[in-house]
Amino acid sequence: MAPTSIHPVPTSAFLPKHTARQHVSPPPWLIPAALLFWGLLTGLWWLALPLAGLASLPALTSWRFELALKERQRVADLCSIMIVLAGGWLFLNQPRLGTALILLIQWLPGLVFPLFAVQLYGRRDGLDLSVLILSLRGGPTGSRPGGEQSFDLRWFYLSLCVIAASMVQPLTPWLLPLLTLLTAAALWPPVASNSARRLRFVAAMVVALALATGLSAGLRWSQDAAEQVVMHWMERWLGTGLDPYRATTAIGEVGRLKGSERIMLRVYPTAPIDGALLLANASYDRYVDGTWFTTGSLFEPVPDGAVRRPLLEPSDSALADAAQDTTDRADQRIVMLLRRPEGLLPLPLGAAGLTGLRGKDLHRNGFGTIRYRVGLNEPLLNYRVDSAPAALAESLIPPPSPSDLRLVGRDADATQEFSASLGLADLPPEQALRTLERHFATEFRYSLTLPETPEDVGPLQHFLEDARFGHCEYFATTAALALRAAGIPTRYVRGWSVQEYSALEDAWIARESHAHAWVLAHLEGRWHSFDPTPPDWAAFEAAQRPWTLGVSDFLAWFRLSLSGAAAEERGERNWLLLPLALLVVILAWRIVRRARRGTGPADQARKPPAVSPESPFAALETAAARWGQGRRNGETLLEWSRRLGAEQAGAEVASEADDLAKLRDAVLLHYRSRFDPAGLDAEGTDRLRRLLDDCLRDWDRPGRSPQPRRSSWTVVRVGPAGCPARHNDAE
Repeated sequence: MAPTSIHPVPTSAFLPKHTARQHVSPPPWLIPAALLFWGLLTGLWWLALPLAGLASLPALTSWRFELALKERQRVADLCSIMIVLAGGWLFLNQPRLGTALILLIQWLPGLVFPLFAVQLYGRRDGLDLSVLILSLRGGPTGSRPGGEQSFDLRWFYLSLCVIAASMVQPLTPWLLPLLTLLTAAALWPPVASNSARRLRFVAAMVVALALATGLSAGLRWSQDAAEQVVMHWMERWLGTGLDPYRATTAIGEVGRLKGSERIMLRVYPTAPIDGALLLANASYDRYVDGTWFTTGSLFEPVPDGAVRRPLLEPSDSALADAAQDTTDRADQRIVMLLRRPEGLLPLPLGAAGLTGLRGKDLHRNGFGTIRYRVGLNEPLLNYRVDSAPAALAESLIPPPSPSDLRLVGRDADATQEFSASLGLADLPPEQALRTLERHFATEFRYSLTLPETPEDVGPLQHFLEDARFGHCEYFATTAALALRAAGIPTRYVRGWSVQEYSALEDAWIARESHAHAWVLAHLEGRWHSFDPTPPDWAAFEAAQRPWTLGVSDFLAWFRLSLSGAAAEERGERNWLLLPLALLVVILAWRIVRRARRGTGPADQARKPPAVSPESPFAALETAAARWGQGRRNGETLLEWSRRLGAEQAGAEVASEADDLAKLRDAVLLHYRSRFDPAGLDAEGTDRLRRLLDDCLRDWDRPGRSPQPRRSSWTVVRVGPAGCPARHNDAE
């Protein structure tokens, strides 16, 4: 006789081979590893560590709990509300929508973990589809047809951790190696595999890692190249260049310039703005056929002070005394929306110091251009600029050099002839500027349409002699070269013209369409800003704005106000998370309070339905309820009998299986008596009465076993060859 022993063996071991292959569960340690992988790459390790510990416990303990269908649905709703509220909080704290979406995806593994924990600590290998899909809810049992099907969240949650970890920029070099290890662990051949198969698997993973590394490098290179093309296009067509050494204009191009109406700058001045405030990004001194360049001026770090970062270090006592003089200064606080983590800082002419940029990476070149580098997810810069008094203005920007008078390129002759025709060389410098400004305002017009230039004519020559219309780059470039022909040193400047006041925000604003170009002219020992573009250019662009602009401006102001980003002392609006925290506490308390009432499937009914005394099943339902097998709320008699049959499947006591067969037959006869137009004959009625009496006696008999609790382990008898000779699903 074969020896008998008891071993815990997973129930799936006795399934047919084609059935067992339909679903492969991940190893129990793979989910905690994925959570640690997610926390390491996103910086959310403080959350990933406890979640990984919670995900590891089900493999180490047999303790489980079971929530009713309604409670599982409430947990899913809780996670949905958490995602919506977290997304709203990020949307309000991150003025850039793309950054908010990326951060929300990074947070998803933590936000949906409560729902995943319901499966981990439950007695099922998945969750009902009605828990996950709102449209499958309803009906007397809380689930529509098809909603009772189960969906295993483990592979989905594993993929979610990987996707969330991959949303980090810039990509860390550890991403691909760690992801390869995680993938190899998930796909590792079973124990029964031979060593040759495992070696082939390792070789395949190494090849996959090499290909992925090469593909990733190629994609990054392609992305960088695409970004360069886009930025070059933006420089040429939108006038928003970011290169401190080179400014490519749209001079000579054909088409139409159009910038968006998105607000890029908000200025809060301490004194009223008279006309327009020009904020320079960069200045250039050499022009060659449509492109301005900066003659070699290297960037040097801006010293970081305790509060204020000085842009000027006067060397003699007279300048030092003047630096302390705060009279006749116009300070501005500027809030700038960032397109990318590095760029050029808009500053007024004569800026002497910066406040609010402590710890930022700032570099300055000899032309006064400030280059910044900030964190990837920083949506804006909020800083205050204090301007130097007149005595120090000359110290901030270097004096003219020979390159500030140089005329080269095919448009040099045309601009010299234009300057001579106005007699600029014979006029005092200030009068020459006024003459040029008046001539452009009366004889030329502003237009966003780029004139078509004949091939044998320079673009500036065509602008001056034939077209006589253009945008700010034409006017600024022509003015700079014409003044040089008159002996006045000039530089070309790109930046922003701030001239629109927003009563809603109580601030002066600059839209993307307010990107502008003008001239720095050296007069009487100082550099002066000179804008030769006809003054009606802003009104011209304002007339073309859409009627929906007020709505978009209001939404932008609303987001900015709630985020607190425009405040000088900005703080995170963490109070916006209070509704989320309160909701989580309330719903979690309600779920836990209900879960404490029972830990088995029999307790899902919570409160048994009221039994009508006229029902022939009244006594039977009362007896069944004493054993925890009563009918649930909203459950029909047929659903009740089927559920009990499924829970008692494979029971060792054959009499209990017979009891459930009698119950099912009695329910079917009862349905015939109620819904069949012919009803039941006398024999059928008598059989229904006997079945009900038999079921009632069987439920009341001594020694009847209570409702079983299903287990994931099976008791087996081991035969001589080590194969299971007999098995059952003993509870």
